[in-house]
Amino acid sequence: MNRIETGISNLDVILGGGIPQNSTMLLGGVPGSGKTVLVNQVAYQYATPQRKALILTTVSEPMARFVRFVQQFSFFDVEKVGTAILYEDLGPALLDKNGEAVLNLVQELIMRHQPALLIVDSFKAIHDLSDSRAKLRRALYRMAASLATIECTALLVGEYTAEELAVAPESTIVDGIVELSTRHVGPYPHRRLQVHKLRGSGYLAGEHSYRIDADGIHLFPRFVTPASPHMYEPSDERVPTGIDGLDELLHGGLLRGTAALVVGDPGVGKTVTALHFVLNGAVRGEPSVYISFQEDPNVFRRTARNFGFDVEALRARGTFEFLYTSPVELDMDEQAMHIVEVVRRLGAKRVAVDSIDDLSLYAEHERGRYFEYMYSLIQWFKNNGVTAMLTAHMGQMFGTSLLLTSRGISSIADALLVLRYVQVGAEIRRALTVLSVKGSSHSVEVREYVIQEPEGPVVKGPLAGSFSLLDTSAEE
Repeated sequence: MNRIETGISNLDVILGGGIPQNSTMLLGGVPGSGKTVLVNQVAYQYATPQRKALILTTVSEPMARFVRFVQQFSFFDVEKVGTAILYEDLGPALLDKNGEAVLNLVQELIMRHQPALLIVDSFKAIHDLSDSRAKLRRALYRMAASLATIECTALLVGEYTAEELAVAPESTIVDGIVELSTRHVGPYPHRRLQVHKLRGSGYLAGEHSYRIDADGIHLFPRFVTPASPHMYEPSDERVPTGIDGLDELLHGGLLRGTAALVVGDPGVGKTVTALHFVLNGAVRGEPSVYISFQEDPNVFRRTARNFGFDVEALRARGTFEFLYTSPVELDMDEQAMHIVEVVRRLGAKRVAVDSIDDLSLYAEHERGRYFEYMYSLIQWFKNNGVTAMLTAHMGQMFGTSLLLTSRGISSIADALLVLRYVQVGAEIRRALTVLSVKGSSHSVEVREYVIQEPEGPVVKGPLAGSFSLLDTSAEE
């Protein structure tokens, strides 16, 4: 099956290679979701003087306003207007006649211009002004027959809700249905694209996030694991953390290609631990990436410098990269694409994610996505031989705290390191223990964890007496 490349990042991936050529697609969604942007972006990418695009507007968008709107995007090319891209206004005819009569006019325009790509925006206006569903259906069949005679691909755009897409007469005739939606979580819009139907073709199911800027639409396919497991040989190699005493507890370090979850109280040293894990690797010449939703680059550089690391020098050597995204602007699927891109570009072997709590907060409006996303991300690290360290806040270990804080991620992490504040006499100290490591032996001791500048974190001797994971006190 021949495909039309859309020119929209990752839309062709979602559609299984692009829009099937000579098909008729219905593009629905609420006002403001980006339908007009999407179809014009496709038109300006695809159309040439030899392969014309015919764009028909209706009463929902007057012609002058329509063209003026498109001009604000970088993909607009004035030289294509009138040569490769032809505009016609159906508004006057639609106001004087019914929807069926306007579809007859559409057929006339199709036969006159012989376009390779037809866009009707908004087709919903024709639907709403039709006398009956039966007459509209017959007119649609005639239009489809006209399109077939000239081998034309059609994109029909409309303000259809999800419920209307399921029952509209045009939905039964078209070859594909794509829905764009926008929902607000707090003050911020979250945009989603979903393919409901694509006749004779596979596609990537589910909801995919996207954003709109001056360059048009940018799509981020839903981050998932492959349909079949990626086969690889688990490594027995140890990855030293470089933290004095921690590798002793881990009996040599973390296993290569595994994921460790560092959990603990606020301010107890989770970020410092992750920072030293990746920067010690970068110093050793092992490409490493630090992904943060908490520390912006300026604060991170200062913190690293306080421990004796020159972040800019490591970046210049090509062994370190810092990826920061504000938790306010966070989109999980977009973030996944950035992570994959940076890790591949650098050839990274170590990654720290600080912290996964921010990802869980973003995912609260998408039930079930957080665990699915984290499983897919950790599995991608493993498939690519990347050793990962993830941080998460946890106030108490047992009861329901582990589940509520890290949403069950402890079950898919390979190692679980716990940091706690404990009271020893009149002092508050830090304690560290390795709770579990899959496929490896490890120390079960509770050790004191001391963090000083510029020396960095050090695991010292056992904390004598009792240490309760339910109680934050210890006695010598």
